[in-house]
Amino acid sequence: MLYRSKLPDVEVPREDVFHFLFERPDRRSGEHAELLIDAHSTRRMTAGQLRKASLCFAGGLQQKLGTQDGQVLAIFSCNDFDYPAVVFGSLAAGLTVTTANPACHTHELVHQLRNSNAKYIVAGFDVLSVAKEAAAEMGIPAAHVVVMGARGPDDAEPLHASGHITVGALLAAQPISTPVRLAPAETVTRTAYLCYSSGTTGRPKGVELTHYNVVANLLQCVAVESENWRQRPAATEVHVCMLPLYHAYALLVELNTAILRRSAAIVMRHFQLESLLQLIQRHRVTMLYIVPPICLMFAKDPLVDKYDLSSLRDVISAAAPLGVDVVEAVHKRLGIRVRQAYGMTEAAPIILMSPAGDVSDRSAGILLPNQEARIIDLDGNDVAPGETGELCVRGPNVMKGYLNNPAATTEIIDTNGFLHTGDIVRIDSSGRFYVVDRIKELIKYKGFQVAPADLEAILQKHNAVADAAVIGIQCKEQATELPKAYVALKPSHHGKISELELVAYVDARVAAHKRLRGGVEFIDVIPRSPSGKILRRLLRERSIGRPVGVAHL
Repeated sequence: MLYRSKLPDVEVPREDVFHFLFERPDRRSGEHAELLIDAHSTRRMTAGQLRKASLCFAGGLQQKLGTQDGQVLAIFSCNDFDYPAVVFGSLAAGLTVTTANPACHTHELVHQLRNSNAKYIVAGFDVLSVAKEAAAEMGIPAAHVVVMGARGPDDAEPLHASGHITVGALLAAQPISTPVRLAPAETVTRTAYLCYSSGTTGRPKGVELTHYNVVANLLQCVAVESENWRQRPAATEVHVCMLPLYHAYALLVELNTAILRRSAAIVMRHFQLESLLQLIQRHRVTMLYIVPPICLMFAKDPLVDKYDLSSLRDVISAAAPLGVDVVEAVHKRLGIRVRQAYGMTEAAPIILMSPAGDVSDRSAGILLPNQEARIIDLDGNDVAPGETGELCVRGPNVMKGYLNNPAATTEIIDTNGFLHTGDIVRIDSSGRFYVVDRIKELIKYKGFQVAPADLEAILQKHNAVADAAVIGIQCKEQATELPKAYVALKPSHHGKISELELVAYVDARVAAHKRLRGGVEFIDVIPRSPSGKILRRLLRERSIGRPVGVAHL
């Protein structure tokens, strides 16, 4: 049984991302639209200026660093006003962009650099030391490490920072005369963005999103927003780009959609509630892309009442489930409805989105155009309409595959081209989807992905640990999941190590969003199936007060 979108299919041109966003005649006519606003300085940039900056950065890459078509450049930085020029300049130079979480430890960054075969790194000034260590371990020359965000009190950027060339120096280069244009067939095979995701299980893997995938999902999302989006006047919308741009949700939806629609994006380095509220009031922000914990702040934080948020007319929440009580609280307080969207990095990334004007507080949205969906049971059979099952989708936005990992690709994309999401959904008679559960192991902490396998591997290296398993436990107060570890100690270490010691041990070895905020609980034995798979369902039952004994294993 196949489900299709209520909206008609959209035509997806076989163009590379840069030419699609900047070089088409209808895009060039909107070059005077203000596109980027720096939340921390007076810097502003129009669409035409971003295009020129991107071409200059591409020129700097080729002239000063000697980049070659098809190589990979890694961006390891928090949000920065120059981040978009780095992204689109790299694409204009024919490179693939991989984005890394600036909270990564050296070994985590090394894993991504090695897996992606990155030859260049653009690193934030505040994380330069980690980037240098990782580059040295990978044999990446120091000359290939570029610094972003090294600015003085007068907002001037030196040509070099700590001996490394800066983004500003590359932006000052001669622009390339012609950006690299991919042939139509290449747009389907050439990877534009290499984002890292754990998918439905396991350790982070490189998600190969082609130019065609990205262009398709941009048009799919805009089609849900408005069928006549091309007729919208420039600069009618203003939003705050506060979500981390290394994340697919921010990079592919928040940034790329703003550029496509020529609406203004205020770039924040880091999310901070009061700063966000000040920006909304000062710039008369009209819409926001958020995650559930931010939505919870809008519902409950007393700071919200101190600011004029009357300009807000649209808020979209994604990256993790959002409770209907939070949606209702925001509506009651601010008079706006929070629309939900659902997706995964492997789908570039949006699959479902609530259309503008939809009054459903519970739905994750309708299927985007150009997609087909199935809802199946554990045996792979279609369930009856209205019943729950795993959501599987097929469309032009589904990734090329996991980089150098055909086995993992085959596990998540079946022979008919359907992406198995690992999430349990149902669909109602109006075509709205509701996410009710998930069968995958991935933990979502405030929209960030946490792979249990990563934390389990670290715990299992500790001398006192015999076995370990990690699950996500729901924290209602923070509207998110928290990683919690269950640990079986070696008999010789019973009573000789505390839960807090193991929490500290893990926290010292992982990025901030992966910390064991749910704590550690000692258990006699980790429940596993005969094949060795951790029975997380039993641990989830234990976490809500149901005892897990040997009889249940």
